[in-house]
Amino acid sequence: MNARTPVFRQLVHAMRSTGEIQPSEGKAVRGWSRREFAKSLTLAGAGVLSGCAGLGGGAGAGRPGVKAPKGAVAIVGGGVAGLTAAWRLHQRGVEVHLYEATARMGGRMWTKKNFNEDGMFCELGGELVDTGHKALIHLAKELGVGIQHLKTGAEAGSDYYVLNGRIRTDADLIPAFAPLAKRIAADAEGLYDKKGEFTAKARALDQVPLDRYLNEAGWATGTEPWLIKILDIAYVTEYGLDTRLQSALNFVDFISPDTSEGLKLYGDSDEAWRVQGGSGALPDALAKRLEGHAALHAGHRLNRIEDDGREITLSFDHGRETKRVSYGRVILTLPFSVLRHISGVDRLALSAPKRKAIQELGFGENAKVMLSFREKFWHKLTPANQGGAFSDGLWQTWNASAGQRGSSGILTCYIGGAAARKFSSGSAPGYLKQISEVFPEARTAYDGHMASMDWTHFTFAKGSFSAPLVGQYCGMIGDGATPELGGRLHFAGEHTSEESPGFMDGGVDSGERAARELLAVAEAAA
Repeated sequence: MNARTPVFRQLVHAMRSTGEIQPSEGKAVRGWSRREFAKSLTLAGAGVLSGCAGLGGGAGAGRPGVKAPKGAVAIVGGGVAGLTAAWRLHQRGVEVHLYEATARMGGRMWTKKNFNEDGMFCELGGELVDTGHKALIHLAKELGVGIQHLKTGAEAGSDYYVLNGRIRTDADLIPAFAPLAKRIAADAEGLYDKKGEFTAKARALDQVPLDRYLNEAGWATGTEPWLIKILDIAYVTEYGLDTRLQSALNFVDFISPDTSEGLKLYGDSDEAWRVQGGSGALPDALAKRLEGHAALHAGHRLNRIEDDGREITLSFDHGRETKRVSYGRVILTLPFSVLRHISGVDRLALSAPKRKAIQELGFGENAKVMLSFREKFWHKLTPANQGGAFSDGLWQTWNASAGQRGSSGILTCYIGGAAARKFSSGSAPGYLKQISEVFPEARTAYDGHMASMDWTHFTFAKGSFSAPLVGQYCGMIGDGATPELGGRLHFAGEHTSEESPGFMDGGVDSGERAARELLAVAEAAA
């Protein structure tokens, strides 16, 4: 599992800097991760779409030997997964009808432009890109969308860890973590077999709530209680779930490095990049390419789905009207947190694992507050700071103005768990006060520009991103991806991506997979 926020990645770096998380001498190192194993299968079966990512292919260019399915394909959801699937299908000559509930395309890739006096932008949704996010990076290159490298190592300093009003830094955390690191290293042994599949040990650990694991491991190793609390806070804010709901396997698997190619301080996550001009530029580019070639229907909210064994009928609320349309093939990209509330889903002849995934897969509860300041005051702090902090108020901050022109500074305040459940737009200003208690300079430097996004209560998302609960880490994402109804119903969205669940890259990756699967079914039936 990758880090989604800069400050969380810095915390993991600090924990690994103890030097205690090392492979045991004489024992086999961890094999392929599930992600790497899934990638090998993806590459092996990628022939149906081979070559379509190149700029020279031309929109709508078909490939000899691949027959497009008869009739139009419906895609429900205009986020990056749905738009990517639409683009790939269009490139193969498939007629696409895409339906989006809101008035805009892009889903959780949503950029607020001209946020402050310097014309900087901030992200209401997904923000940073890892070097390993190949699907997103390749798609951006294909569409002529820039990917900006962020020199994340240029700024020196530690994040602040705030507990009961006391501020600690990495200098406090690293030595305190050493005893627990040894325990985690031992627990991380033998989680994967040679095929990259989870072992019985991993499945057992998946059934252990993270809060119980932290408390028991902390007590057994004599770890300072304040450090256990900081780890608890970090995971609540990062994943948007109370630690009693999170799997201990996620914790152990994440901070245990794969040392087969040397020690990776950040695991697979470096957050070294972002989409030039904001994340929203990528879905905007997709929508622009599709204009005039695919039917993009905004303002169409799915309220019912039915299947008669031959066609899938979709009912949409559109203004004051209800529109019913039927298709032979459909791709659903709605988060399962939304799909589970759609009428008729429970009556579809879906596999038992798919039903379970739709009804039970966890989703993070997070909100974001972005605050603009006349200067990046955190550069002047002692101890040195990069704008990052964890607070027992269940929030973390990071510098969102890095790499942008201008002297202004932007802090993103990322809120999780119980604090996010209580969040509303009216509570956003209160976070300036909380941040000022950690960074007193914030109060006088604040320039009056504020934005917020409440993903927990947003009707069309009902959560920030997929976040598997206790017992779900080992397989539910894969269950969510499989086609249903004899290959007539397909699924995409970050919640179905085994490559990058919870990330923008997962949206792109899953959209390409769904398009590939649909074309393969059509080719087999031809």
